[in-house]
Amino acid sequence: MSTFTKQIAAASLEVKTQAKRTLERAKFLRHPAVKDAFNAIPPKMRKDASVQCSSFSSSVNISLALYDLESFKDAKLTRLLEKFIDWETSVSEYTHGRPNKDFSFNKRFETADGLSFTLNVFVYAYVKEDSPLCRIVVAGFTEEVVRKEIKKIVCA
Repeated sequence: MSTFTKQIAAASLEVKTQAKRTLERAKFLRHPAVKDAFNAIPPKMRKDASVQCSSFSSSVNISLALYDLESFKDAKLTRLLEKFIDWETSVSEYTHGRPNKDFSFNKRFETADGLSFTLNVFVYAYVKEDSPLCRIVVAGFTEEVVRKEIKKIVCA
């Protein structure tokens, strides 16, 4: 068997293995927890949400972006966040452009056949740029001294 034929056989086997794993991960989408999490989003907002099964890990992601909020205390945002209060949570704040925060909720689940997966719910919240209730302010300064190496290629 030639080297090329061996490489093609190995690549074909890898594609078949990945396809099998992808089909196994598709089972996660049918788990009741995915439907429950999606239905926790108010009906009017569901059209803007997306559900995806990761191609690289055992996870399902539900994402929703909320734009033009008056503040992070906006009722539609706080009511949604409360529905995931008992999940593992992280929040990232961004101060470039308009004020925004990314809320990440994660919880592990198991399928009937013993496979486990993580269900991630991401809520991206953007406050209006001209909101009188929430704005970006300079809170202080830091000084940084950056020393960078300058490299070049030297050949004999």
